[in-house]
Amino acid sequence: MNGWTKKRKVDTFMGILLQVYCFFPWMRINRKWNTIHMYVIKTFQENDYIKMYNHTFLKQHMWKWKHSQVVAFIFLLMLIFLILLQSIELYELYQCIKNGNRSTNYHVFVWITYLAAFYIFMAIASTGFVEFYSMPMFCYMMLFLAVIGIWIFLDIQAEAWDVETEQHRAELEEQDKKMLQMKVKAMEEQYREMLKSRKIVHDMKNHLLALKKYTQEQDWKGLEEYLNELSRDMLDYNYQIWTGNHMLDMILNQKEKEAEKQKTQMQISTEVFTTLPFSDREIISLFGNLLDNALEACEQIKEGERWIHIKMKKKNQLLYIEIVNAAKNTGIQTDENFVSKKKDGVLHGYGMKNIRDIVEQYNGMFQCKSQEDRFEVVITIYG
Repeated sequence: MNGWTKKRKVDTFMGILLQVYCFFPWMRINRKWNTIHMYVIKTFQENDYIKMYNHTFLKQHMWKWKHSQVVAFIFLLMLIFLILLQSIELYELYQCIKNGNRSTNYHVFVWITYLAAFYIFMAIASTGFVEFYSMPMFCYMMLFLAVIGIWIFLDIQAEAWDVETEQHRAELEEQDKKMLQMKVKAMEEQYREMLKSRKIVHDMKNHLLALKKYTQEQDWKGLEEYLNELSRDMLDYNYQIWTGNHMLDMILNQKEKEAEKQKTQMQISTEVFTTLPFSDREIISLFGNLLDNALEACEQIKEGERWIHIKMKKKNQLLYIEIVNAAKNTGIQTDENFVSKKKDGVLHGYGMKNIRDIVEQYNGMFQCKSQEDRFEVVITIYG
């Protein structure tokens, strides 16, 4: 049952409970305890539902017998309805255990229908000071309403839980996919860097001959251009160590390259951390969302005014993270939430929720401040 959904567990448990309820012997007929099935069977055998009802529930009040016809008829219909429901639920229980889902969900209809029949029954069976029913009968029917009502409530809660769990699972899968893509990109960059280095080493003899030629001819301008080109080739795929955390450094290097492509000045001020409280998945979700939001905000700014400042410090047990970026009418910041002005505001809000959830998981503080020309995020985590 470990792989079962909450709704499947609820339906299985309540289905078994309903079967136990229906098979519980609570009526005393001919000095023997009987279930509702035996009552219905004996009623058809006697071919007299009024007599059966009177002997079972009104045997000590014979003067009531001539007034019990309608009550006995409604009670028989309610029992037949309950037996039919039990048969359907037995099949649904089998399907739920075997296949994991029910074919139909009609509990609300059953509850309303049975409540209406019970109300009519009690209205007729309680006329003034005369009662045409017994207390066990009343309790049995009330218990059925309670069981179905609880079932409906648990189903609603279980479905909500399953939807939330599925969303969380999809989010984790997306983060795993993103983490894998980032690792692949990092490996590709390292491989290209290796190939570039091997190519330069292989061509070093030719490079030295070219440099000697520029020197002999005293072509200083040509020598400078050649050195600049050679340096650019050697440093094109340089991997910068920012924090010592492989996953975080990978994200910072990748986002720095993206910032360079969109002509955004990214300034990173960090120190080497011995430890970080976050898992790789949390690092991707936290810093990936924050830096993606910053880069997207800078896209709305004209070239020359795009900038992102990243500061990360750790002193004793206090981790301080600050990300500030140029922004133009980024959003409206309230005490609890940040409302995005972007077209994909729903996704952006979900990303901010992930950030807040991660920070709160480590008992940290998350603050964001929106101004006319900048957007600032500050995260502090202690411990």
